[in-house]
Amino acid sequence: MNVQPGLDPFLSLEAPLPRPRRRRGIWLAALAAAVVAIGFPGVRYLYPHAVEGEVLRPGMLDVALQGPGTLAALTEASVGSRIQARIDELAVDRNDVVAKGETLARLAFDDLSGAFDAAKASAHAAERAVSAAQAERDRAVATLEKARATHERQVALLAKGVASEAGLEDALAARRQAEADLTRAGRAVEQAEAERDAATARIAVARAQLDDSVLRAPISGVVVSRTRHVGEMLSPGSELLHIVDPTSLVLTARLDESAIAAVLPGQPAQVTFSRAEDAIPGHVLRLGREVDQETREFEIDIALDTLPSNWALGQRGMARIVIERRGPVLTVPASFLAWRDGHPGVWVASHARARWREVTLGAAGTQRVEIRRGLDAGQTILKPGELYPFMRVRLAGPAT
Repeated sequence: MNVQPGLDPFLSLEAPLPRPRRRRGIWLAALAAAVVAIGFPGVRYLYPHAVEGEVLRPGMLDVALQGPGTLAALTEASVGSRIQARIDELAVDRNDVVAKGETLARLAFDDLSGAFDAAKASAHAAERAVSAAQAERDRAVATLEKARATHERQVALLAKGVASEAGLEDALAARRQAEADLTRAGRAVEQAEAERDAATARIAVARAQLDDSVLRAPISGVVVSRTRHVGEMLSPGSELLHIVDPTSLVLTARLDESAIAAVLPGQPAQVTFSRAEDAIPGHVLRLGREVDQETREFEIDIALDTLPSNWALGQRGMARIVIERRGPVLTVPASFLAWRDGHPGVWVASHARARWREVTLGAAGTQRVEIRRGLDAGQTILKPGELYPFMRVRLAGPAT
């Protein structure tokens, strides 16, 4: 047998060479798999996870209803014109505070002033015509008295045989003519007086139109809108300014008709217009007496104790009306409820592990819900999140 120099003669040339590195890699992979297999349950069930929660304590629960609404005013006025005229002056603008009777705007009144002067001149002329007609009537009265006296004298003379029949007829004709003249003069006086009254009425109309050229505030309040500018033509019935009394502002909220029996005037309420502002206290002022046929909602007006720093008509807000104060009872934050198959439940920490428990709910407040059965005082409840049964937990602090 030929053996190459440097080789063991007892080693077969056909035996494979050993591979120690490959065997070491297999052992390391197996070890890593074992660590992962043991570590995953350890991380899942042995390592404590920080979870937000709180310890249950009995307390008072404000049972409340809430609904959206818009800001409205009970006292507001639209300022416009009853005549068609050009805007000559505007004394106020939006956000200005005005007092009742204050001058807001003036309209161009050149034509109105001329009409007023013409009406006054016509009235003076009518007054003179009345005086002239009355003088003519007085003359007709005097003429009639003279004609009557002449006629009566002719009758007496004829009875004595002194006067003739012709003289008596002439006296009678003169008397009848005087009576007709007096009747005509009386009618002339009536016509002149009617024309004087008409002229007086035209003066009143012209004065009213002249007064209408000055627009005054019908109420005290704040100017919330202005729709025209100086120089524009203002038509009868069109709005120039809109004024609102801030003291009459209310939030008109909408609630489901099922709550109509629980809401009463005078109940305390809170109104929130934005998340950045604190709730504004108020009270229920009045209830609407009509239910919307489509939404099945009714309206309530909530009077505000104070106004937000900035407000606008039609601004949206959320109303919260306290209808009952109940307690002491166990309550949980509404965000802590976790539902399973349509049943309400809460995650609790029992022996440092998370467990889901079904509960029976009671009355609901704005942020918390009453728990009637399923939990006891002193238990720790957890905020739902990535929780699973028997998860090891530790209380991280109060839930936000």
